[in-house]
Amino acid sequence: MKVLVLGAGKMTEAILTGLKKTENLASWVIYSPSGISAQKLAGRVGARAINDLKLMESPDWILIGCKPQQLPVLSASLNGQFKESLFVSMLAAVSEADQIKMLGIKELIRIMPNMPVEFNEGVTLLASDSSKVRLPSFQALFAKLGTSLVVTESELEELTLLTGSGPAFIYEFAKNLSASFESLGDEDREKLVRQVIKGAAKNLSASSDSLDELTTKVTSKGGVTIAVLNYWRESDLSQKLKSAIEAGKKRAVEIKVTLRS
Repeated sequence: MKVLVLGAGKMTEAILTGLKKTENLASWVIYSPSGISAQKLAGRVGARAINDLKLMESPDWILIGCKPQQLPVLSASLNGQFKESLFVSMLAAVSEADQIKMLGIKELIRIMPNMPVEFNEGVTLLASDSSKVRLPSFQALFAKLGTSLVVTESELEELTLLTGSGPAFIYEFAKNLSASFESLGDEDREKLVRQVIKGAAKNLSASSDSLDELTTKVTSKGGVTIAVLNYWRESDLSQKLKSAIEAGKKRAVEIKVTLRS
C-alpha cells in the first residue's frame, strides 16, 4: 500500500512509530518542504522521504500531519495534485467540509489520535461523511495503535478534549500531586507518582468495576483517603473541571473562526 504522509511533526511521528511495530512502512513516503524533518522521521520508521511532491506518484491514500494553520499553504503546495485520492486528516478545529473545500478534493476522513499511540496504547477517533465506506478499514488500521472508535464529526470535536488533550491533563495532575508532598526530592516523588498512575491505569484497564466502585475500594470510612476526596467534593472539583473543559471548547470555536477568516 502506497501512502503519502504530509508533515513530520510529533503526532505523525507517534503514529508511524506505533505502526512500524506491526506494519511494513517501506512503501510510505513522508513529505516536508525542506525535506529535513521528513528524512529524519523516514530513517526512524523505515519509510522514504521527499521534498518535492511532483516526485510522488498517485498514493492509495494521504495522511495530513501538518498544523491547522498550515492548511492554506499545504493546499497551495498541492495545487490540485492527488485530488482523486482519499485524504486522512488529523487537523483539529477544521471541519471535514472546510478541509475538502480548501484542498479541492472529494473524500476525507478526519482522525483524532493522541500521543500514546506511539506505544500502541492510544485512542483514535474517526469521522467521515464523504468516505463512510472506507471507515471500517481505517478503524482496523488505527486499532493497532490502541482503541479506535468511529464517531460523528460533532462527537469528534467535543471528545478531542478528552482523548487528544486528556494525557496533558493527567500529566498536570501528576505534577501537582507530586508537589503536594514534602518527603524526598522532586525527582524521587515524581517516580512515585508515575508508578502510582501506571498501577492505577493498569487496574482501571483490567477491572470491570465502575469508576465509583474502584474509588470506594481504595477508601475506608473515616480514613485519610476519604478525607481528601470529601474535600475535593465539597470544593466542587467536578464543576471546576467542567468549567475548564468549557474554556477549551470556547478556544476551539475561536480557532475555527480564525482559520475561516
